[in-house]
Amino acid sequence: MNGTTIPWIILFAPLVAAVLILFFGKQSKPFSAGLAIAAATLCGVLSWWLFFQPDATEPNRFFWINIPDVFSVPMGVTVDHLSKVMLVVVNTIAPLVFIYSVGYMAHEEGYWRYFAGLSLFLFSMLGIVLADNFVMMFIFWELVGVSSYILIGHYYSKDSAADASKQAFLVNRIGDFGFMLGILMIWLATGTVVFQQIFEKIPVLEGTGIYLTIACVLVFCGTVGKSAQMPLHVWLPNSMEGPTPVSSLLHAATMVAAGVYMLARFFPVLLVAPVSREVIAWVGGITCLAAGLMATQQNDIKRILAYSTISQLGYMVLGIGVAPTPDVPMFHLFTHAFFKCLLFLCAGSVIVGMHHEQDIWKMGALKNKMPFTFLCTIAGTLALTGFGFYGIGFSGFIARI
Repeated sequence: MNGTTIPWIILFAPLVAAVLILFFGKQSKPFSAGLAIAAATLCGVLSWWLFFQPDATEPNRFFWINIPDVFSVPMGVTVDHLSKVMLVVVNTIAPLVFIYSVGYMAHEEGYWRYFAGLSLFLFSMLGIVLADNFVMMFIFWELVGVSSYILIGHYYSKDSAADASKQAFLVNRIGDFGFMLGILMIWLATGTVVFQQIFEKIPVLEGTGIYLTIACVLVFCGTVGKSAQMPLHVWLPNSMEGPTPVSSLLHAATMVAAGVYMLARFFPVLLVAPVSREVIAWVGGITCLAAGLMATQQNDIKRILAYSTISQLGYMVLGIGVAPTPDVPMFHLFTHAFFKCLLFLCAGSVIVGMHHEQDIWKMGALKNKMPFTFLCTIAGTLALTGFGFYGIGFSGFIARI
């Protein structure tokens, strides 16, 4: 096993787990949960090992479609500082959420189906992170949409959950249609869909003027849908109908961050399209402010966190629009993933402790009954609010410096 095979193992381990759970996991809860956790843990260990290795210098790909001198679509993995950071985020949080789910879902129906869905989602998200071209990224982008539909609608017999899963799927298709058109425009201008080859042809793109601006804005439409930016933000609060661990994994740490990651991957092209960056910055800024105000009017503990997530994603998108490098918004993505995941898991603990009551006005005096949850919630809240002083503080404070 070497550095060229590790990324492929990380990518396909969750898919193998999902298939095995679907075929053999229905009769055994320990088998379903254990296999999913084992696959996610393996991905986590390998991701951390890969993080400390040098970036790959040679492309690691094979051709899926290859018509010489006409069109080719490679399937390859990118191992650079950007993908390695995102791998660490996804594959550190995923095993923790999987383990948390063992207790949270212990008495729920569809236990095996739930863990198969989580593993399929992890496979889809890792495909986005590792993709070295737009077509591969778009395929996994759509697989993430399918996975989220399955997980949000886990309680499919409940009308509100079924409606929320359909809304999330359809709203994301609106943004994805624009994303697809943007990819086609970039391909027509450069003759390639591979990121590195697109970056090499930036001088060609610079000469296309308004064409490049339109293409970049259309690519950004994918982020508007997936990262719940206005006006396509409506699906995220409603998706809280899914199990709380799903909310923590998909809608705080990984899926919604995919749009920001995609813009960071595409950042060299955005640098030569200043008008599109202005559009990105305005959408992010408006979303950040509006979603924060909307959060103050909610009484459902999970919906409050959902609007907070939309607001924080707005910060990241704004950072893409104004920062000189993608490192700034990616650092906030990194910190936000961990403290928002923590807050969602704490909310799940409170919900179970309150016998599935989610109205915050019916909660109170839980500090003495749930001291560990209280301390974790305080830590996550201080990180979210950017608490700190004299250059020392929680991760959210460092991200805002």
